[in-house]
Amino acid sequence: MSVVKQYVKVLIAGFLLSGGVCAAAGLDAERPDVSGQAAYEKHLRFFDEIVPRYQVETKQQVNAGYRALTHLMIFSGPASVDGTLRVPVPFELNDYVFDFRSVEITGSGLDGVTRIAVDGGSGGNSVVVITSRQDKRISVRVSSFMAAMDRPFSIVLEGSGHIEHIQFANTEGISFEFDPSAYMEPGADRPVRPVSVTLDATRFRSIEGICDVQRDRYFRYYAAPNADRSGMEPYFKEKGFLPGRQIEEIGPAYEDRWGAADRMPHLTEDPLRTGYSDPAFFERREFDRFEGVDPDLKFIMCFDAWPRFMWPTNLPGVSNQRGTPAPEYFHAAADTAVRLLKSQIRDSGRSATWWEVKNESDVKSEWIYHYEPGYDGWKLLADFHNAMADAVHSSVPDVQVGGPASAWLYPHKSDFKVWEKHRQFMDQTRDHLDFYSLHFYEMGSMDSEETWRNGADSYIQGGFECTVDMLRAHMAATGNIKPLVCSEYGSLNVKRGERGWWMHMKNINAMLVHFLNRPGDFEITVPFLLSFMHWAPDSSETFIHQALSGEFIKTKNTYWIDQWTGFKGKRIPVSTSDSKLFTAAVLEENLIRLVVNNSTGRRVLVDLDSVLPDGVNVASVKRRMPCFEKGETQYIHDELPGPKQISLGVDVTCIFEIQLDRVPDINRISDEISHYAPQTAVKVDGSATLDIPVSVDHPLAEATLRVGLFRAGGFSRPVSIALNGAERHAVDLSCSDGIPQFLDFIEIPICPENISAENRVVIEIPESGGTVTSAKIITVSE
Repeated sequence: MSVVKQYVKVLIAGFLLSGGVCAAAGLDAERPDVSGQAAYEKHLRFFDEIVPRYQVETKQQVNAGYRALTHLMIFSGPASVDGTLRVPVPFELNDYVFDFRSVEITGSGLDGVTRIAVDGGSGGNSVVVITSRQDKRISVRVSSFMAAMDRPFSIVLEGSGHIEHIQFANTEGISFEFDPSAYMEPGADRPVRPVSVTLDATRFRSIEGICDVQRDRYFRYYAAPNADRSGMEPYFKEKGFLPGRQIEEIGPAYEDRWGAADRMPHLTEDPLRTGYSDPAFFERREFDRFEGVDPDLKFIMCFDAWPRFMWPTNLPGVSNQRGTPAPEYFHAAADTAVRLLKSQIRDSGRSATWWEVKNESDVKSEWIYHYEPGYDGWKLLADFHNAMADAVHSSVPDVQVGGPASAWLYPHKSDFKVWEKHRQFMDQTRDHLDFYSLHFYEMGSMDSEETWRNGADSYIQGGFECTVDMLRAHMAATGNIKPLVCSEYGSLNVKRGERGWWMHMKNINAMLVHFLNRPGDFEITVPFLLSFMHWAPDSSETFIHQALSGEFIKTKNTYWIDQWTGFKGKRIPVSTSDSKLFTAAVLEENLIRLVVNNSTGRRVLVDLDSVLPDGVNVASVKRRMPCFEKGETQYIHDELPGPKQISLGVDVTCIFEIQLDRVPDINRISDEISHYAPQTAVKVDGSATLDIPVSVDHPLAEATLRVGLFRAGGFSRPVSIALNGAERHAVDLSCSDGIPQFLDFIEIPICPENISAENRVVIEIPESGGTVTSAKIITVSE
């Protein structure tokens, strides 16, 4: 049987099995996947027509037995980098660039290459991520390319060096055979799971004293105000979505001017003070980018990329593309930051509410002292944050300063050393910073649960709650209570096209549900969805594209806006029959908006149940949801025949709009408070004991014990948890057996009468290698 016939047969069988998640929208369940057919033809064109024209390397995949392409040469030298070398990428490869993982540059003297960018002629921030650099080899991450793929672009190397070859590479290999499985509906090969969701519209739900949904904490997009070149900012605002965050890259923006005309003022070194910025620059230039911005609008900005005259000179061969300043110039960098802020306030009337000190400073590409002999990278990072915060507070006291804008807070990594470094940073900055900031990125995949089982880390499978609980527990233990800011969240390594839209949207939706249930922890959360990127006008991470004709076009990412427009009200309680259904519910007059995120790894049939006041009934049920079916990202907003047997696909987040026939009279409110054990990352050698203080002024109506757990390989035997010697629970975690990086939490309802001012929790794990990440008691009083 030919590959294409096998492809069509497999796809049709998969869709017949699934019946179609979006069947209620009237789609033909037997229609072949048009997107998959196009992908097959694209794959065929690549290997039949394009690959034969290039020098390539291949391998035989040992386990699966298929032939795979690993390297494709795009440049063969020799050539010298003496200032700048521009290497055009063959335009016929644009459609396939993101099938590769890296660009490998070989030669000699490559530690003299200081900067690598991609240039498609649109300007903007085109610096790419260098993952490794040695004298004879540089590796660049392809996923960091920011250029339009519908027009030619070049790779630009700056500095000095000798180039022999430049290749696109994928060490895992791109199969010569087309794999149709990626174009089948996720979960179609697994049984459908019946689940139930129960609303309680007889009382309101307060979390840490917050009952109303504060829209400005959640419904943001990645841009600074006045920065949207598509002109859509008023439209987004009308829909209830506001700009949230952007990075201020000082060196490229003011020293290099992004290659702008020389007649524009450039930031230079102060002739009287080594390492400091010339104060005259801030007098010559207008800093009016925030002029006219609503003075009440809160948003985030992040400093990054200090000018070259502040860079260290004693780390040859270490890439410093993101402008880490030298320790002796920390105060000079802080002086530059203060002058910039004061100039913005002078010319615009305001600056940002929150300023982060350095973007994603927990990774070496941003903070080059990490892992360097003779340097304590985290101690220097804390020193820099403290110097910046002190300088800003003394001169611009209304600005909040924080960090580390971490990219990679997977606390369990390196035997919890990642957590130890973040905890150290919190302790060393506690008297200086106003907030701590984090980024949460989920791996781009069609099925988060399956990807987790295959070895990836996952925030939306429980890692988010474990991580934030650890942060909050340590804050409570040290009396260092500060708000959290999530200045970026989204998806990593997504494909472009339909699957790109879907991966972005489903992961952002899943994370948003978790944020909605922690209103007391996060001051603001910003998804990495941009309005428009002029330097990559066809990016899969934006709301707006620009066609070659110049026309602005809405992308499928705007389904996220369509789904959440008007989401507001007071929280009400909701419970589920499955721990991997994550929910939130609000009531506005006689309309309930119920959010259900399906992270079970299965397609589910949802039964909606409601506890309503006497005399109140359900009048109608509608739904809003993006979904992925037959190779396309689709959006549905329709009325359902009733509240039972509602299909929900893998990783789908649906907002149900439940219209009541009258406004319920509610005079009860339940208040949830979290009480943390001071211990975090407790290794369990048979058993571990954690103490949780609880202070509640009112009688308790309910209580829940949450315990975060980590174990490589998961748990094959039950975990025993006892509270105050009064109750013991055996928790079956056999479903986690075999998960390589199992980081998740369990919740156990406990009897309120068994809670005292001091509570002892004993966790027994019959398998070695277990860790309790944190523990807390959630109390509910009315």
